Amino acid sequence: MLVPSLAGCLLALCITVPLAWKWELGVRRVAVATVGLSVVAALVVALLDPSALMRAVLVCALTLGAAFAILAYRFYRDPERAAPDIQSDVVISPADGEVIYGRRSEGGLLPCSTKKGRDYELVELTKTPLRADDAYVIGIAMSFLDVHVNRAPIAGKVRLRKHFPGRFGSLGRPEMVYENERATTIIERDDIEIAVVQIASRLVRQIASYVDVGENVALGQRIGVIRLGSQVDVVLPVRPGVEVNVREGDRVWAGRSVLAQLDAEQPCTAQRAASDSGTVRLSEPAEV
Repeated sequence: MLVPSLAGCLLALCITVPLAWKWELGVRRVAVATVGLSVVAALVVALLDPSALMRAVLVCALTLGAAFAILAYRFYRDPERAAPDIQSDVVISPADGEVIYGRRSEGGLLPCSTKKGRDYELVELTKTPLRADDAYVIGIAMSFLDVHVNRAPIAGKVRLRKHFPGRFGSLGRPEMVYENERATTIIERDDIEIAVVQIASRLVRQIASYVDVGENVALGQRIGVIRLGSQVDVVLPVRPGVEVNVREGDRVWAGRSVLAQLDAEQPCTAQRAASDSGTVRLSEPAEV
């Protein structure tokens, strides 16, 4: 009983671990989950008392079936969320995921260390001009396990919603952030514009929109969805009173987590230390 069950577990690991690496799900997390599901599957199969070969096949099949069912549930879920009850004006996260960088554009240029050693223009990220060339850009990486519905970072009117064709390269290469296919949504309120850039990756083949140009959206309202995990960048202007409240490595949740304040007493500066203030470290990413 033990040997066939172990064989089924190993076979399941041989399938799930490479997929976990390819889909960036976390190899250790997936391996532990696979082993746990295999134990449960082995107990279920033991009740059927099949042959040794069939026992291994059934353990593997049940483990994979349960694993993909859990993955599908986590990927397609769309929980209801209420925007934070905060009196001040805030920018909330449009996506679930991890803050992977904070960059400041100056004169329309964004620092990006690549093997080619060039800086990219802000317009190469959004594919459309914004009112201000000086802006903060907060990058949020979404995994396959995150909620993929994106939400409005501010309340306002949709000024632009457009899909831009491009490549489907791995976002592990910094230049792909600027060259991959994307959809840009710009929401304006009074004299401020916030851009949400949904960026495709090698797995992404669909970026869908839930809003139209000219539509008024509420804070935290659903504005679109990006399939199979990728990246969402938020672009907000550099101006007095705008203060970024997250740092690299923070986990954020769409419609809940506050990325920045728009009416802070002290404006955010590019040199403010993340460890002291809790703001994004606005610096270049490590060279790859």
